[in-house]
Amino acid sequence: MAFKKFDFICNTVDNGVIILDKELNVYFWNNWLESRTNIKADEIIKNNLIDFFPEINKKTLQRKIKASLALNSSTFYHTGINKYLLTIELSKVTNKVFDNMQQGVTITPYDKEKGLVVLYIYDNTLLCEINYELEKTKNHLEDSLEEINLILNATLEAIFLFENDKCVNANKIALDLFNYSSKEEIINKEISEFINKDSLKNLKYLDDKAIETIMSTKEKNKFPALIKIKDTKLKNKHFKILTVVNLTELKEKDKLLLEQTKMAALGEMIGNIAHQWRQPLSTISTAASGIKMHKELDILTDNIFDESIEAIIRNSKHLSQTIDDFRDFLRGDKKKVKFDIKENLLKNILILEGMLKNQSIELIITCNESIVIKSFPNELTQAFLNIINNSKDAFLDKEIDINERFIFIDIYVKRNKVIIEVKDNADGIKEDIIDKIFEPYFTTKHKDVGTGLGLYMTHQLIEISMHGKIYAKNIEYNYKNKTYKGANFIIELPL
Repeated sequence: MAFKKFDFICNTVDNGVIILDKELNVYFWNNWLESRTNIKADEIIKNNLIDFFPEINKKTLQRKIKASLALNSSTFYHTGINKYLLTIELSKVTNKVFDNMQQGVTITPYDKEKGLVVLYIYDNTLLCEINYELEKTKNHLEDSLEEINLILNATLEAIFLFENDKCVNANKIALDLFNYSSKEEIINKEISEFINKDSLKNLKYLDDKAIETIMSTKEKNKFPALIKIKDTKLKNKHFKILTVVNLTELKEKDKLLLEQTKMAALGEMIGNIAHQWRQPLSTISTAASGIKMHKELDILTDNIFDESIEAIIRNSKHLSQTIDDFRDFLRGDKKKVKFDIKENLLKNILILEGMLKNQSIELIITCNESIVIKSFPNELTQAFLNIINNSKDAFLDKEIDINERFIFIDIYVKRNKVIIEVKDNADGIKEDIIDKIFEPYFTTKHKDVGTGLGLYMTHQLIEISMHGKIYAKNIEYNYKNKTYKGANFIIELPL
């Protein structure tokens, strides 16, 4: 009866279920796999999986199975470049991205004594297609940045000519930009009259080098500009040529780029949502299937019914709370508000709770006092999530001991600044790339799992939006009488 119940449940889930031993011999093959591979259960059971799917990396899969049995916990088989474990051809539709189903694979112990594990296979094709589209967006952004650079180099079109620091001429673009109706209005004006007075102290007359400053129109309206001041000699007279390009539109594009990078980061967030939802959905599915089976067998008792309904309600509430957490996070900040940093962190870290537990990552937060700042709480949360996701990936890539995975967050005040340190024990960042990690599109991950935008966006949020500072270094430290090495991200925010 127990096996029939297991068989019934596994054949009703919308995922592939395989039972294997350490030699990859097949003991169970559910209906989901039968319908997608066209291989019947009685054809493959008692045979070796490699005989049917020779493209599988046998050595890696066996290593993952042994690790799952040894640790008595779930492990994840990363399909790598192939993006799938089993070759399952997708239906022949137009505009499809992949020929074969993209898959995520979880390996869970089933019978340690017999050395059996369960492989759960999930259809990740949609998520991979999203990552593919994000990659296309990234390439488009790179092309756009190149175009912007060409525009900046070719359209410094507002030109003023000064003799003895007095304006003697200007082109029409300059007149329009500064709202003058004729050249007569600008004759004999000094350079300082075109530059906002608050920016004069930062102005340096560096020959033939572009600098960014704030300019003033005829009506004293301010606008950001890129300017060049060049000294030249013409007919034995000394002149200064001032060229100006209005950066207002470019600044708007910078804001758009920040939003686009945040959208790119949603690719990873979708993975977190799936991680948060997978277990509750599985529990709900199992409970509902159990009720149906007990009803069909006429063995449904009030206790079984009540327990199953309670499990469905409890997990449904968890799913609802997850939706609320992500909705609040993605809503974004429209204005600065006062908030307690630790309370904000504890509230929003629930977004990663499922991932941290499944990867056996212990999060240790130290904050001995209430620290309240006025800023953008969701943007600070985004920065935290990007850094923590970075540490999570490092633990997996470097195969850090599953019993010793730590992320420490220390929050304190020093010299009228809030200092937030986030460190892990994932062996640190290579010294030859540590200075590049905040650059856009720089990533050490495979292109299927990394966009190179996460830490760049973190840098933009902290330094541009929140007017703080962020930098990273490698650090060695002691914890519970043991020495660890890892990356240490330091954020400084004004009080």
